Amino acid sequence: VDIHFIHDTSSNNENGDENQKKLTTTTVVRASFSLVMHSSPIAESALRAIESSLVHCSNNSGLFGENVRSWMNTVTLSLLIRADCVRLFQQNTMSDNTDGISNKSNNIKLTNPKEVEDDGWYSLTVILLHLLLGSKGGEEEDGSRTTRSTEPTTNTELTSEKKSTKKPLSAWETLLQSDYHIQFSEGEGPILFGDADDGGLLNSDLSVDLALCKNDHSTGSSGHGDYDGMLSSLKCVQKLETENAAEEPIQSYKPCIFDALHLLHEDCRLVSQSRGSAWTRRLGTVLLHVSEQMTPRMIDFEDHYHRILGGSRCLSNACGSFSLHQLEDDKKHQRLSNFVVCPCIMTCLDTILQLDDIDYTDEDAAYGMAGYKDLIMESTTGSFGINGLCSSTWMILRIYSILFDRNNSSGLTTTQWQRDRAAIMAMLEEGIYHTMQLQDELPMGVLLPLLEAIRRCRLDPPQVDNSTREDEDCCCWPPAAFDLVGRNDLAEFLSRSKVQQGSSHGDHQANNNVHGTSSSSQDLDNVDGLLALEEYSSMIFPNDNRIREASHLLRSSHLLFLRVSRPVELSDHDYERSKQEKLLLLCRRSLSLPLGRGMLTLGTHDTLGGLSEQLLIPNIVLAGRVPPANGTLALDMSSCPPNFRVWPEFHNGVAAGLRLPPAASGADTNERTITRTWIKFNKPVTASVADNGNTNSGNQTPTTPSYAHGGFLMALGLRGYLSALTTTDLTDYLTQGNITTTAGIFIGMAANKRGSCDPSISKMLCLHVPSLLPPSFIPMDLASTVQASAVAGIGLLYQGSSHRLMTEFLLNEIGRQPMKDQNSNDREGFALVCGLALGIVNLEKGTSTVDGLEDLRIEERLHRYISGATTDGSEFHGRREGFEGTGGGGGGSQGGEMDRNSRIYEVNSLNRDITAPGATLALGLMYIKSHNVSIASSLQLPDTHFSLDYIRPDLLALRVISRSLILWNDIGGRHDAVDATIWIDEQIPSIVKNSINLMKNAAKRAMNMGNLSDTDPMEEHTNAEGDDNAAKQEITDFDPQAIRQANAFIIAGSCFALGLKYAGSANRAAASAIIERALWFLELRDNKDVVTLTQRPDNSTLITCLCTTAISLAMVMAGTGDLDSFRLFRALRWKCDDGTLYGTHMAFGAAIGLLFLGGGKCTLGTRSEDVAMLIAAFYPHFPVLSSDNQYHLQALRHLYVLAVHERILEACDVDSKEKVCIPIELSVANSNEPVQASTPFLIANNSEFVELQSKSDRYYPIVINAENWNSRGSLSTLFVKRKAGHLGYLQDPNGLRSLSMQTGSTDRQSFLKSIELFSDDAMLTSFSNNFCFSSFDDDQSFERFCSDIAHECMTEEKSEILPIYLKIFRLIESKGRKKVGVEDVWDAKLLRTYNERRERLRAGSSTASYLVNRETISLLCESIENAFHINETMILSMAHAEKWWENDQLGPFLVWSEVPIKCTAL
Repeated sequence: VDIHFIHDTSSNNENGDENQKKLTTTTVVRASFSLVMHSSPIAESALRAIESSLVHCSNNSGLFGENVRSWMNTVTLSLLIRADCVRLFQQNTMSDNTDGISNKSNNIKLTNPKEVEDDGWYSLTVILLHLLLGSKGGEEEDGSRTTRSTEPTTNTELTSEKKSTKKPLSAWETLLQSDYHIQFSEGEGPILFGDADDGGLLNSDLSVDLALCKNDHSTGSSGHGDYDGMLSSLKCVQKLETENAAEEPIQSYKPCIFDALHLLHEDCRLVSQSRGSAWTRRLGTVLLHVSEQMTPRMIDFEDHYHRILGGSRCLSNACGSFSLHQLEDDKKHQRLSNFVVCPCIMTCLDTILQLDDIDYTDEDAAYGMAGYKDLIMESTTGSFGINGLCSSTWMILRIYSILFDRNNSSGLTTTQWQRDRAAIMAMLEEGIYHTMQLQDELPMGVLLPLLEAIRRCRLDPPQVDNSTREDEDCCCWPPAAFDLVGRNDLAEFLSRSKVQQGSSHGDHQANNNVHGTSSSSQDLDNVDGLLALEEYSSMIFPNDNRIREASHLLRSSHLLFLRVSRPVELSDHDYERSKQEKLLLLCRRSLSLPLGRGMLTLGTHDTLGGLSEQLLIPNIVLAGRVPPANGTLALDMSSCPPNFRVWPEFHNGVAAGLRLPPAASGADTNERTITRTWIKFNKPVTASVADNGNTNSGNQTPTTPSYAHGGFLMALGLRGYLSALTTTDLTDYLTQGNITTTAGIFIGMAANKRGSCDPSISKMLCLHVPSLLPPSFIPMDLASTVQASAVAGIGLLYQGSSHRLMTEFLLNEIGRQPMKDQNSNDREGFALVCGLALGIVNLEKGTSTVDGLEDLRIEERLHRYISGATTDGSEFHGRREGFEGTGGGGGGSQGGEMDRNSRIYEVNSLNRDITAPGATLALGLMYIKSHNVSIASSLQLPDTHFSLDYIRPDLLALRVISRSLILWNDIGGRHDAVDATIWIDEQIPSIVKNSINLMKNAAKRAMNMGNLSDTDPMEEHTNAEGDDNAAKQEITDFDPQAIRQANAFIIAGSCFALGLKYAGSANRAAASAIIERALWFLELRDNKDVVTLTQRPDNSTLITCLCTTAISLAMVMAGTGDLDSFRLFRALRWKCDDGTLYGTHMAFGAAIGLLFLGGGKCTLGTRSEDVAMLIAAFYPHFPVLSSDNQYHLQALRHLYVLAVHERILEACDVDSKEKVCIPIELSVANSNEPVQASTPFLIANNSEFVELQSKSDRYYPIVINAENWNSRGSLSTLFVKRKAGHLGYLQDPNGLRSLSMQTGSTDRQSFLKSIELFSDDAMLTSFSNNFCFSSFDDDQSFERFCSDIAHECMTEEKSEILPIYLKIFRLIESKGRKKVGVEDVWDAKLLRTYNERRERLRAGSSTASYLVNRETISLLCESIENAFHINETMILSMAHAEKWWENDQLGPFLVWSEVPIKCTAL
């Protein structure tokens, strides 16, 4: 409250004229003072309690009438009480220099003013006694009653006092004693203190004439001052009572004030640390004095205060000088309380703990909760109590009513765990976020039930649901609730999950890759990242060395082991040549390994500490180690083609770059960012500078990037970092780079901007496609791989956009005839890329859902590309020629001699061997998952031998794949149990099946011809000859080799479709079907029997189909590291001879890499865009040579990265931040058999897990809702909290080292070391250092006790109970030597009642949640019993004594014996 005073400066201008005087009076100086009692917290709290009570009562009943003026009068009274208190406090402060204060009524002589503990409380006590007990309080007739002097002094007196005491006056004192203040009070004062109708606060009759008071005190007319004339609040009450005399007597404000102070007194008993006995003693003294004056109507309050205070009162209080022996009898015997029985907060809490006892009656409950029952009802409904200041009482009553009331507000019976969790939420609403807030304030008996409720929730927390549901059924705790119960692991998990769900890139990992290595720690042996991968992945596969074996099979940076047997007759020259031949075969396989290594090490590098150095790219070692001397033998390059290392080095650079984690977004953006500077820093430097060893960075100028650096750039784009480069950087790379660098830039930037249709990237790509250049452009000689890379980039950039220009362009490019001789070698690959790009641009669209593309007749034209129809139609022909004319190689005359191909002439027919692969896949991607039967029927396999002869066998596999994409749900069958084997057989046309069976039967008959039998040889020969002739006639009706090839490719295509459908799902049925077919292909390759040979196609077809099935199996089991699949892949790759091509090694290496994708922490997705990337990456046609791009662009092999999802479920210790292994149990939907696993655990696609539970006694239990895991691309880290006394599974696999510490160890160092080893609790460690060992020899029992409780608290993870244990020990050990206080007795009584309730409701349940066992509580109660040395005779003598309360032992004894307080007869 601010009061403004006007300072008139006109008196300073005595000689001025009248106008000048008026001018000077308008100058004002404002001073303000605060009415807050900062120097007296108890007085401020009491004032707030009174204000809250008066306003609350006024709102409910109306203290001074039933209108707005009544509320205004109530507020005015509250303000005047505060103002009087502040004024008396100021005056008491000014009178501190008096010689002494006499107290005649109590014969107490306070010789020193400093004996008054609190001036503010003294002032408030004077006001309260006058308001509650009357206006003439104890004043003697001769006016000689002496109290603490409150009269202000005159200026002369102040001046003399100042000279004598050398104490300067404050500004406020000077202002109050100024002449201006007296004049202002007489003049403008009524505006401030006048009638409310005139804008003032009070009527002028009730205003305080401070000047008059000053003069009266100055003259010393009434000894030490007349409070009746000074207290504005008392005059206000007298005036209001006079005005309402005709109506009902107004006395309600007195019970409100008394009850407010009593409730504050009881609230101070709960806040024992910050308030405690100092506050209760002062409040109790005042309230007891008032109660004694109102005897016998308030004998219950008197008894209550006597029990608490005993013989100790606050002697410096004003109560001793205030008695009511002169009051009238009717006023003396009134009851100044609205409570029927004196409320006691401890009795109320003790009653709540006994509500579930069947022997506890309603009358007992009503008596025990007297005064607080209404507050309990209000706390359960959410409304506020009678006194807003008593927040501790409100909080405890609300929590206790929730925790121990079986019937909630709706009347439904609740279980204990429901009440516990509701109590935790109530604590959060009350502002309790840590148990220390409770331990610092609440008494021991009140605190223990709350701590045990928190412990029960810690041991059995609610299910964690990290979904975004906001319905009423979603009652998951917030992170703050888990922090409150000590489960910061679940709080961290929930917080990370919410951050990850808010990230725009939800498919990528949102967790830090702490398992990788940074480039600062790289060495020559770990440059490929496989050593660090083995260390981390050993947690995923702890039972064997499969990850180490996979790393060994895919490592290309070590010397090859070369063992060549030497016959005796072999010369040295021939032996060296044989070693070179063998080394060449091994190097061919080594060159193909980077693709698989990139899959294995995907995302395993940590960028947080490795951005200060280069990311080293490992070398592909083309040398062998020859035993027994282990000499090094280098490969002779003279027999190798010059470009045989171009694309292997490109794949090597991609593999190195893919070790980086994906670009993060949202909260993790700043944690994982790769800058343009770092990318430029990784650019290779001049070889001469490196050779000369010149370390001057100024001389290191960039040169043409290496082949590996081009792959590194593409990897950066696939991981989302290449967009950091500027346009000038891209231009520099494109002008100075080679083919691999250009291809890496194109595909990398397009992948980085996938689906964005970025115009700048589009211009860059279109500039390198001759068909999209204007005729005015100078013809550019671009390699076919560059054009194919640009077209692939266009497909990625415009993914799912159905861009008309690009759709029309790609549709025409599929059937474009060759223009120049140098670009005609890779026509098949270019047409395939155009088809894939067309399908990606129109992914899931189709012409039926896209407006503006109907006139293109995409399906019709794609069908022509597939079937090979002629282009006689003028419209189609003209449209095709139009695009050829605009491109034409970048300008020049149309159809010129320079633009014609001299080696290929196709007239007007389409070469379906060129156009069919891309068109088939484009049609499947456009209608993927659409189940369009009409489109699917156009891809039906031929049903006659005649039509089968006109289709190339490998195109049959593509038809099966595209048809399966359209009929997605039909893959594997429609039954619940996937019968993939039957589905594969159903894909084979009947003519192929019958022909294969016919050939098999003929082979079997041929095998049986040589077998002897018991039949007549002549008869057998005749029958055999007839059957053989019939078989020969049937076989001659078709081409057996075509049937074999068709059968093999159809089966391979079916396996590939299964791989796409169940990619990353680890579906055992699909995997078993694929393994069965792979073993069949392997049998065809290795066996030489007649029946096998009749089914065996040519070697090229067989190897292609075997590679396709291996890739298909790897897609299904991606990331799982399945042992059966791994054994199969290892057997397939073992063969290394002249017949094993580069592409074969690449396929088998990629299969192994997929099986351990990302070290076992990643898997593949099955969304439409994922399927498109998998088809582009694993297209079932593999290169013959390392430089082969004829049928498929090798750079596209890495697009699988865009379909990768990190779905590893990792557990991290929330305290140490280390990855840990814990056993978990995953509940499966519609199944009673849960899955038992251990973290880290890969959650496969299409998983049906609904709940996760931890199954470890070393970590706190967790329950997590897993229903939404299948819809999320990546999973959050599972944070766990280790129990004290246990070690992790990595440090102690068998649990032999846990709980190895002995109780009460005499070795200080070993004891403290065990504490630090098994627990990281700071409180427990500090307690052990300071209490368990001391330098005093006479304190052995205390040390032993501290050691025992330290061990117990460590093993049971309950360090929060240490203060309670210490207090219990103090109470037990102090018997007979120290008197027991009443609050200690209440603590013991509440503990006894709570223990009885626990035993009553336990019913055989576990006692793991008990913080203090029943034996300790029983020992405490026995100690309290023995502390009272009171017999029956002493009780009778004290009962008849006049002042029985002076015995400090009787009050605690009455409380412990549950003797009810005296009640006034109603």
